[in-house]
Amino acid sequence: MVIVLFASLLFALGQPSGKEKIHVFLRSFFVLILILSAFGVLNENVIKPALKYARPSHAYIITHTKSGVNLDSLYTIDLIKRKLFFQELLASDTVNFKAIDRRILNHWVEEAGYSFPSGHSFNAFMLGSILAFSIYHSGIRKKWLYVIPLFWACLVGLSRVAIGAHSALDVSVGAGMGLIISHTLIGIRLTRKLITPKRLDVKI
Repeated sequence: MVIVLFASLLFALGQPSGKEKIHVFLRSFFVLILILSAFGVLNENVIKPALKYARPSHAYIITHTKSGVNLDSLYTIDLIKRKLFFQELLASDTVNFKAIDRRILNHWVEEAGYSFPSGHSFNAFMLGSILAFSIYHSGIRKKWLYVIPLFWACLVGLSRVAIGAHSALDVSVGAGMGLIISHTLIGIRLTRKLITPKRLDVKI
């Protein structure tokens, strides 16, 4: 949400009048939110359940607690019960997870759904690409600044693997999907106008 607000604000600041600033901000904000929300619903309710990839963190918990539970069977129970199950397993083991930060353990419990592909990576690379395009074509002299949102997107992807929430494959595919969607939106004149200001409506 913070990145969407920042992107929309960036698009709006370059407009000549207050009315145009508000118009561009609202248009960019709601279009980006709509795209991210649509993918989020599709990913969590259709793509992930269809592909059925278990999270690395879940496999780690099951292996190290030696609970003997089958992961495939575990994903068939209600989400709330699944979270409670992982929470109880972590609470009952005071040895294997002692060195892991409590915030990461809590994240493992909250992220109780399937793993593939990574929604965080999709969001980061889609927004990062749109921001990079906008910065590069904004008329500023320091065009190299466009690498900053792309670098941020890479850090998001790396962080998802580092905390055990996703595998490298999850992140790579999620990032690839984000890049494809962002370049498709930017490459089509009509959709590009909905996201970026008119002054950024350039040929790519």
